[in-house]
Amino acid sequence: MGLLILLSLLVEVGVLLYLEVKAWNTFFSPLVFLMLPYVAVLFVTIAIAGRMGFVDFYYPTILYWSVGLFIFAIPSYILGFAMQKNGKPVRTPIDDGNGLSKAVIALTVVMCLAFLYRLKQTLGSSGASLGSDDFGMDFDGHGLWAHLSKINSVLLILCIYFYDRQRRWLWIPILLLVFFAFIHQVKGWVILPCVAGLSMRLYSGKTKLTGKLLLWVLVGAIMVFLISYIMSLVLGGDVELSGTVIGFIFRHFVHYLTSGLFGLSMDAVAGYPDRGSFEVLYAQIVNILNLFTDNNELVTPVNDYFYHNGINFTNTRTMFGTIAIFSNGFQFVGATLFLSFVTYMLKIFAIRFNSVYINVILFYQCALLGMGWFDYYFSQLDSIEVPIMVLVIMTIAMMFDSPQRKSYETQTAS
Repeated sequence: MGLLILLSLLVEVGVLLYLEVKAWNTFFSPLVFLMLPYVAVLFVTIAIAGRMGFVDFYYPTILYWSVGLFIFAIPSYILGFAMQKNGKPVRTPIDDGNGLSKAVIALTVVMCLAFLYRLKQTLGSSGASLGSDDFGMDFDGHGLWAHLSKINSVLLILCIYFYDRQRRWLWIPILLLVFFAFIHQVKGWVILPCVAGLSMRLYSGKTKLTGKLLLWVLVGAIMVFLISYIMSLVLGGDVELSGTVIGFIFRHFVHYLTSGLFGLSMDAVAGYPDRGSFEVLYAQIVNILNLFTDNNELVTPVNDYFYHNGINFTNTRTMFGTIAIFSNGFQFVGATLFLSFVTYMLKIFAIRFNSVYINVILFYQCALLGMGWFDYYFSQLDSIEVPIMVLVIMTIAMMFDSPQRKSYETQTAS
Protein backbone atom coordinates (compact mmCIF):
# COMPACT_ATOMS: atom_id res chain seq x y z
CA MET A 1 0.00 0.00 0.00
CA GLY A 2 2.87 2.37 0.81
CA LEU A 3 4.46 1.75 -2.59
CA LEU A 4 1.12 2.38 -4.29
CA ILE A 5 0.69 5.70 -2.48
CA LEU A 6 4.23 6.73 -3.45
CA LEU A 7 3.78 5.77 -7.10
CA SER A 8 0.46 7.63 -7.32
CA LEU A 9 2.16 10.76 -5.97
CA LEU A 10 4.97 10.50 -8.52
CA VAL A 11 2.49 10.12 -11.38
CA GLU A 12 0.53 13.10 -10.07
CA VAL A 13 3.67 15.24 -9.76
CA GLY A 14 4.68 14.34 -13.32
CA VAL A 15 1.27 15.36 -14.71
CA LEU A 16 1.10 18.55 -12.62
CA LEU A 17 4.63 19.52 -13.66
CA TYR A 18 3.79 19.06 -17.35
CA LEU A 19 0.66 21.20 -17.07
CA GLU A 20 2.46 23.82 -14.99
CA VAL A 21 5.15 24.33 -17.61
CA LYS A 22 2.45 24.47 -20.29
CA ALA A 23 0.57 27.12 -18.31
CA TRP A 24 3.50 29.40 -17.43
CA ASN A 25 6.28 28.45 -19.88
CA THR A 26 8.82 28.05 -17.07
CA PHE A 27 9.94 25.67 -14.34
CA PHE A 28 10.32 28.62 -11.97
CA SER A 29 6.75 28.80 -10.73
CA PRO A 30 5.20 28.43 -7.25
CA LEU A 31 3.86 24.90 -7.75
CA VAL A 32 7.26 23.63 -8.92
CA PHE A 33 8.97 25.22 -5.90
CA LEU A 34 6.44 23.44 -3.71
CA MET A 35 6.50 20.01 -5.38
CA LEU A 36 10.04 19.10 -6.33
CA PRO A 37 11.86 19.79 -3.04
CA TYR A 38 9.20 17.79 -1.20
CA VAL A 39 9.63 14.82 -3.54
CA ALA A 40 13.43 14.96 -3.13
CA VAL A 41 13.21 15.05 0.68
CA LEU A 42 10.54 12.32 0.59
CA PHE A 43 12.99 9.98 -1.16
CA VAL A 44 15.67 10.75 1.44
CA THR A 45 13.18 10.14 4.25
CA ILE A 46 12.06 6.80 2.82
CA ALA A 47 15.67 5.76 2.24
CA ILE A 48 16.68 6.29 5.88
CA ALA A 49 13.41 5.27 7.58
CA GLY A 50 14.16 2.49 10.06
CA ARG A 51 17.90 2.96 9.48
CA MET A 52 20.68 5.06 11.05
CA GLY A 53 18.60 5.22 14.23
CA PHE A 54 15.59 6.89 12.58
CA VAL A 55 12.02 5.74 13.15
CA ASP A 56 9.85 4.17 10.46
CA PHE A 57 7.86 6.30 8.02
CA TYR A 58 4.05 6.27 7.82
CA TYR A 59 3.25 6.32 4.09
CA PRO A 60 -0.43 7.48 4.30
CA THR A 61 0.78 10.96 5.32
CA ILE A 62 1.86 11.38 1.68
CA LEU A 63 -1.85 11.68 0.85
CA TYR A 64 -1.98 15.12 2.45
CA TRP A 65 0.48 16.25 -0.19
CA SER A 66 -1.30 14.40 -3.00
CA VAL A 67 -4.52 16.25 -2.19
CA GLY A 68 -2.81 19.53 -1.32
CA LEU A 69 -0.78 19.72 -4.53
CA PHE A 70 -3.86 19.00 -6.65
CA ILE A 71 -5.83 21.80 -4.94
CA PHE A 72 -2.87 24.21 -5.10
CA ALA A 73 -2.57 23.61 -8.85
CA ILE A 74 -6.17 24.64 -9.63
CA PRO A 75 -5.69 28.46 -9.45
CA SER A 76 -2.41 28.09 -11.33
CA TYR A 77 -3.98 26.43 -14.35
CA ILE A 78 -7.09 28.63 -14.35
CA LEU A 79 -5.06 31.86 -14.29
CA GLY A 80 -2.24 30.65 -16.56
CA PHE A 81 -4.37 29.24 -19.35
CA ALA A 82 -6.83 32.16 -19.08
CA MET A 83 -3.97 34.60 -19.68
CA GLN A 84 -2.81 32.62 -22.72
CA LYS A 85 -6.35 32.47 -24.09
CA ASN A 86 -6.60 36.25 -23.84
CA GLY A 87 -3.23 36.82 -25.50
CA LYS A 88 -1.45 37.91 -22.32
CA PRO A 89 2.20 36.92 -21.77
CA VAL A 90 2.80 34.32 -19.07
CA ARG A 91 6.53 34.98 -18.88
CA THR A 92 8.53 38.17 -19.27
CA PRO A 93 12.20 38.92 -18.52
CA ILE A 94 12.92 40.75 -15.29
CA ASP A 95 13.45 44.47 -15.92
CA ASP A 96 16.55 45.55 -14.00
CA GLY A 97 15.73 49.22 -14.60
CA ASN A 98 18.89 51.28 -14.16
CA GLY A 99 20.64 48.39 -12.48
CA LEU A 100 21.39 48.18 -8.78
CA SER A 101 20.12 51.45 -7.33
CA LYS A 102 22.66 53.72 -5.64
CA ALA A 103 20.11 54.10 -2.86
CA VAL A 104 20.12 50.33 -2.34
CA ILE A 105 23.93 50.30 -2.37
CA ALA A 106 23.99 53.06 0.23
CA LEU A 107 21.39 51.27 2.36
CA THR A 108 23.40 48.04 2.13
CA VAL A 109 26.55 49.81 3.38
CA VAL A 110 24.60 51.44 6.22
CA MET A 111 23.01 48.13 7.28
CA CYS A 112 26.31 46.26 7.20
CA LEU A 113 27.97 48.92 9.34
CA ALA A 114 24.99 49.01 11.70
CA PHE A 115 25.02 45.25 12.23
CA LEU A 116 28.80 45.22 12.70
CA TYR A 117 28.23 47.78 15.45
CA ARG A 118 25.43 45.60 16.84
CA LEU A 119 27.78 42.59 16.83
CA LYS A 120 30.41 44.55 18.77
CA GLN A 121 27.72 45.75 21.17
CA THR A 122 26.36 42.23 21.72
CA LEU A 123 29.83 40.75 22.23
CA GLY A 124 30.34 43.25 25.02
CA SER A 125 26.96 42.88 26.70
CA SER A 126 25.74 39.33 26.13
CA GLY A 127 26.68 36.65 28.60
CA ALA A 128 26.28 34.01 25.90
CA SER A 129 28.97 32.83 23.49
CA LEU A 130 29.02 33.71 19.79
CA GLY A 131 27.39 30.87 17.90
CA SER A 132 24.88 29.97 20.63
CA ASP A 133 21.13 30.36 20.33
CA ASP A 134 21.10 32.79 23.26
CA PHE A 135 23.69 35.01 21.59
CA GLY A 136 21.67 34.98 18.39
CA MET A 137 18.56 36.03 20.30
CA ASP A 138 20.47 38.88 21.97
CA PHE A 139 21.95 39.92 18.61
CA ASP A 140 18.78 40.37 16.55
CA GLY A 141 16.10 38.08 17.94
CA HIS A 142 13.74 40.76 19.19
CA GLY A 143 12.91 44.45 19.05
CA LEU A 144 14.18 46.88 16.43
CA TRP A 145 17.11 44.71 15.34
CA ALA A 146 14.80 41.79 14.56
CA HIS A 147 12.82 44.00 12.17
CA LEU A 148 15.99 45.46 10.65
CA SER A 149 17.24 41.95 9.96
CA LYS A 150 14.35 41.56 7.49
CA ILE A 151 15.83 44.46 5.51
CA ASN A 152 19.06 42.47 5.42
CA SER A 153 17.18 39.55 3.85
CA VAL A 154 15.88 41.79 1.06
CA LEU A 155 19.30 43.34 0.48
CA LEU A 156 20.89 39.89 0.33
CA ILE A 157 18.45 38.82 -2.40
CA LEU A 158 19.19 41.98 -4.40
CA CYS A 159 22.96 41.64 -4.00
CA ILE A 160 22.89 38.00 -5.14
CA TYR A 161 20.69 38.87 -8.12
CA PHE A 162 22.75 41.86 -9.31
CA TYR A 163 26.16 40.26 -8.81
CA ASP A 164 28.21 40.16 -12.01
CA ARG A 165 31.75 40.81 -13.27
CA GLN A 166 31.27 44.55 -13.00
CA ARG A 167 30.03 44.21 -9.42
CA ARG A 168 32.46 41.68 -7.96
CA TRP A 169 32.64 43.84 -4.84
CA LEU A 170 29.12 42.64 -3.98
CA TRP A 171 30.76 39.55 -2.50
CA ILE A 172 31.66 41.73 0.50
CA PRO A 173 28.07 42.64 1.50
CA ILE A 174 26.84 39.16 0.48
CA LEU A 175 29.28 37.47 2.88
CA LEU A 176 28.54 39.98 5.64
CA LEU A 177 24.77 39.62 5.29
CA VAL A 178 25.06 35.83 5.27
CA PHE A 179 27.29 36.01 8.36
CA PHE A 180 24.73 38.15 10.20
CA ALA A 181 22.05 35.57 9.33
CA PHE A 182 24.29 32.75 10.61
CA ILE A 183 24.74 34.48 13.96
CA HIS A 184 21.03 34.16 14.71
CA GLN A 185 21.29 30.35 14.30
CA VAL A 186 18.04 30.08 12.31
CA LYS A 187 18.97 28.23 9.13
CA GLY A 188 15.93 29.49 7.24
CA TRP A 189 17.23 33.05 7.53
CA VAL A 190 20.26 31.96 5.51
CA ILE A 191 18.51 29.58 3.11
CA LEU A 192 15.45 31.62 2.09
CA PRO A 193 17.13 34.77 0.70
CA CYS A 194 19.85 32.72 -0.98
CA VAL A 195 17.28 30.50 -2.69
CA ALA A 196 15.24 33.53 -3.74
CA GLY A 197 18.25 35.40 -5.16
CA LEU A 198 19.63 32.38 -7.01
CA SER A 199 16.19 31.52 -8.42
CA MET A 200 15.82 35.05 -9.77
CA ARG A 201 19.19 34.71 -11.50
CA LEU A 202 18.15 31.39 -13.06
CA TYR A 203 14.76 32.73 -14.15
CA SER A 204 16.31 35.84 -15.73
CA GLY A 205 19.12 33.92 -17.44
CA LYS A 206 21.90 35.58 -15.46
CA THR A 207 22.91 32.09 -14.36
CA LYS A 208 22.50 28.88 -16.32
CA LEU A 209 21.10 25.76 -14.67
CA THR A 210 23.78 23.07 -14.98
CA GLY A 211 24.80 19.92 -13.18
CA LYS A 212 27.81 21.77 -11.78
CA LEU A 213 25.54 24.47 -10.35
CA LEU A 214 23.27 21.85 -8.74
CA LEU A 215 26.35 20.26 -7.17
CA TRP A 216 27.46 23.63 -5.79
CA VAL A 217 23.95 24.25 -4.42
CA LEU A 218 24.05 20.88 -2.66
CA VAL A 219 27.50 21.63 -1.24
CA GLY A 220 26.29 25.07 -0.18
CA ALA A 221 23.26 23.60 1.59
CA ILE A 222 25.46 21.16 3.48
CA MET A 223 27.87 23.97 4.37
CA VAL A 224 25.00 26.00 5.85
CA PHE A 225 24.38 23.22 8.35
CA LEU A 226 28.06 22.45 8.85
CA ILE A 227 28.96 26.06 9.65
CA SER A 228 25.83 26.54 11.74
CA TYR A 229 26.57 23.53 13.92
CA ILE A 230 30.28 24.34 14.12
CA MET A 231 29.36 27.80 15.41
CA SER A 232 26.90 26.25 17.86
CA LEU A 233 29.08 23.40 19.12
CA VAL A 234 32.64 24.67 18.74
CA LEU A 235 32.18 28.39 19.37
CA GLY A 236 29.02 28.35 21.44
CA GLY A 237 29.55 25.03 23.22
CA ASP A 238 33.33 24.92 23.58
CA VAL A 239 33.60 21.54 21.84
CA GLU A 240 36.70 20.48 19.90
CA LEU A 241 36.18 19.81 16.19
CA SER A 242 36.77 16.14 15.43
CA GLY A 243 35.59 13.30 13.23
CA THR A 244 33.00 12.39 15.86
CA VAL A 245 31.66 15.94 15.85
CA ILE A 246 31.51 15.96 12.02
CA GLY A 247 29.58 12.69 12.10
CA PHE A 248 27.22 14.15 14.69
CA ILE A 249 26.67 17.20 12.49
CA PHE A 250 25.95 15.04 9.43
CA ARG A 251 23.34 13.02 11.32
CA HIS A 252 21.67 16.22 12.47
CA PHE A 253 21.75 17.58 8.92
CA VAL A 254 19.79 14.51 7.82
CA HIS A 255 17.54 14.97 10.86
CA TYR A 256 16.76 18.56 9.90
CA LEU A 257 16.13 17.59 6.28
CA THR A 258 13.62 14.90 7.23
CA SER A 259 12.19 16.30 10.46
CA GLY A 260 9.03 17.67 8.82
CA LEU A 261 8.08 14.38 7.17
CA PHE A 262 9.00 12.28 10.20
CA GLY A 263 7.20 14.76 12.45
CA LEU A 264 3.97 14.43 10.44
CA SER A 265 4.42 10.67 10.25
CA MET A 266 4.77 10.27 14.02
CA ASP A 267 1.95 12.73 14.64
CA ALA A 268 -0.37 10.62 12.45
CA VAL A 269 0.56 7.43 14.30
CA ALA A 270 -0.12 9.19 17.61
CA GLY A 271 -3.57 10.30 16.43
CA TYR A 272 -2.81 14.04 16.00
CA PRO A 273 -2.92 15.18 19.64
CA ASP A 274 -1.76 18.64 18.50
CA ARG A 275 -4.87 19.53 16.52
CA GLY A 276 -5.73 23.17 17.11
CA SER A 277 -7.52 26.29 16.01
CA PHE A 278 -7.61 27.42 12.37
CA GLU A 279 -6.32 30.87 13.42
CA VAL A 280 -2.88 29.36 13.99
CA LEU A 281 -2.43 29.31 10.20
CA TYR A 282 -2.84 33.11 10.17
CA ALA A 283 -1.18 33.80 13.50
CA GLN A 284 0.69 36.88 12.31
CA ILE A 285 -2.51 38.53 11.02
CA VAL A 286 -4.43 37.65 14.19
CA ASN A 287 -1.64 39.07 16.34
CA ILE A 288 -1.47 42.30 14.33
CA LEU A 289 -5.25 42.75 14.64
CA ASN A 290 -5.04 42.05 18.38
CA LEU A 291 -2.54 44.89 18.74
CA PHE A 292 -5.05 47.35 17.26
CA THR A 293 -7.83 46.08 19.54
CA ASP A 294 -5.71 46.21 22.74
CA ASN A 295 -5.87 42.43 22.97
CA ASN A 296 -2.64 41.22 24.54
CA GLU A 297 -3.27 37.58 23.65
CA LEU A 298 -0.76 36.27 21.12
CA VAL A 299 -1.27 33.27 18.88
CA THR A 300 1.94 31.31 18.40
CA PRO A 301 2.51 29.61 15.04
CA VAL A 302 5.06 27.26 16.62
CA ASN A 303 3.82 23.74 17.31
CA ASP A 304 4.55 22.84 20.94
CA TYR A 305 4.23 19.06 20.42
CA PHE A 306 7.62 17.42 19.99
CA TYR A 307 8.39 13.90 18.78
CA HIS A 308 11.73 12.11 18.87
CA ASN A 309 12.57 10.67 15.45
CA GLY A 310 15.39 8.54 16.82
CA ILE A 311 18.03 11.26 16.41
CA ASN A 312 16.48 14.40 17.86
CA PHE A 313 13.20 16.11 18.62
CA THR A 314 11.01 17.70 15.95
CA ASN A 315 7.90 19.89 16.11
CA THR A 316 7.51 20.48 12.35
CA ARG A 317 4.85 18.77 10.19
CA THR A 318 5.52 19.97 6.59
CA MET A 319 3.31 22.60 4.96
CA PHE A 320 0.25 20.55 4.11
CA GLY A 321 0.57 18.54 7.31
CA THR A 322 0.42 21.73 9.37
CA ILE A 323 -2.56 23.03 7.38
CA ALA A 324 -4.38 19.72 7.96
CA ILE A 325 -3.66 19.70 11.70
CA PHE A 326 -5.11 23.17 12.22
CA SER A 327 -8.12 22.89 9.93
CA ASN A 328 -11.05 20.73 8.96
CA GLY A 329 -11.57 19.43 5.42
CA PHE A 330 -13.37 22.54 4.18
CA GLN A 331 -10.79 24.85 5.74
CA PHE A 332 -7.94 22.78 4.28
CA VAL A 333 -9.32 23.30 0.77
CA GLY A 334 -10.03 26.99 1.38
CA ALA A 335 -6.62 27.76 2.91
CA THR A 336 -4.78 25.96 0.11
CA LEU A 337 -6.79 27.67 -2.63
CA PHE A 338 -6.31 31.06 -1.00
CA LEU A 339 -2.54 30.63 -0.66
CA SER A 340 -2.25 29.47 -4.25
CA PHE A 341 -4.46 32.25 -5.61
CA VAL A 342 -2.52 34.98 -3.76
CA THR A 343 0.83 33.56 -4.88
CA TYR A 344 -0.20 33.30 -8.54
CA MET A 345 -1.76 36.77 -8.50
CA LEU A 346 1.63 37.97 -7.25
CA LYS A 347 3.20 36.14 -10.20
CA ILE A 348 0.82 37.93 -12.56
CA PHE A 349 1.74 41.29 -10.99
CA ALA A 350 5.43 40.44 -11.46
CA ILE A 351 4.76 39.72 -15.16
CA ARG A 352 2.53 42.77 -15.62
CA PHE A 353 4.73 45.37 -13.92
CA ASN A 354 8.02 43.64 -14.77
CA SER A 355 9.78 45.08 -11.73
CA VAL A 356 12.82 43.52 -10.11
CA TYR A 357 11.33 44.39 -6.70
CA ILE A 358 7.99 42.66 -7.33
CA ASN A 359 10.00 39.65 -8.47
CA VAL A 360 11.92 39.76 -5.18
CA ILE A 361 8.60 39.41 -3.34
CA LEU A 362 7.46 36.64 -5.68
CA PHE A 363 10.62 34.57 -5.41
CA TYR A 364 10.81 35.05 -1.65
CA GLN A 365 7.29 33.63 -1.41
CA CYS A 366 8.38 30.81 -3.74
CA ALA A 367 11.31 30.13 -1.40
CA LEU A 368 8.83 29.85 1.49
CA LEU A 369 6.89 27.32 -0.59
CA GLY A 370 10.15 25.54 -1.36
CA MET A 371 10.60 24.98 2.38
CA GLY A 372 7.20 23.27 2.53
CA TRP A 373 8.93 19.93 3.10
CA PHE A 374 9.92 21.34 6.49
CA ASP A 375 6.99 23.37 7.75
CA TYR A 376 4.28 25.94 7.00
CA TYR A 377 5.98 29.35 6.90
CA PHE A 378 3.00 31.53 5.99
CA SER A 379 1.91 31.95 9.60
CA GLN A 380 5.22 33.67 10.39
CA LEU A 381 5.52 37.45 10.45
CA ASP A 382 8.33 37.21 7.86
CA SER A 383 5.83 36.28 5.14
CA ILE A 384 4.29 39.75 5.51
CA GLU A 385 7.20 41.82 6.81
CA VAL A 386 9.72 40.93 4.08
CA PRO A 387 7.33 41.97 1.23
CA ILE A 388 6.63 45.23 3.10
CA MET A 389 10.38 45.87 3.40
CA VAL A 390 10.73 45.22 -0.34
CA LEU A 391 8.06 47.81 -1.13
CA VAL A 392 9.73 50.35 1.18
CA ILE A 393 13.12 49.78 -0.48
CA MET A 394 11.48 49.95 -3.92
CA THR A 395 9.92 53.31 -3.03
CA ILE A 396 13.23 54.68 -1.79
CA ALA A 397 15.02 53.47 -4.92
CA MET A 398 12.36 54.97 -7.21
CA MET A 399 12.56 58.32 -5.43
CA PHE A 400 16.34 58.34 -5.55
CA ASP A 401 16.59 57.20 -9.18
CA SER A 402 13.76 59.39 -10.46
CA PRO A 403 15.93 62.33 -11.66
CA GLN A 404 18.43 59.91 -13.22
CA ARG A 405 15.61 58.01 -14.96
CA LYS A 406 14.06 61.22 -16.29
CA SER A 407 17.45 62.39 -17.58
CA TYR A 408 17.98 59.03 -19.27
CA GLU A 409 14.51 59.14 -20.87
CA THR A 410 15.12 62.70 -22.11
CA GLN A 411 18.44 61.74 -23.68
CA THR A 412 16.86 58.68 -25.31
CA ALA A 413 13.99 60.73 -26.74
CA SER A 414 16.34 63.35 -28.14
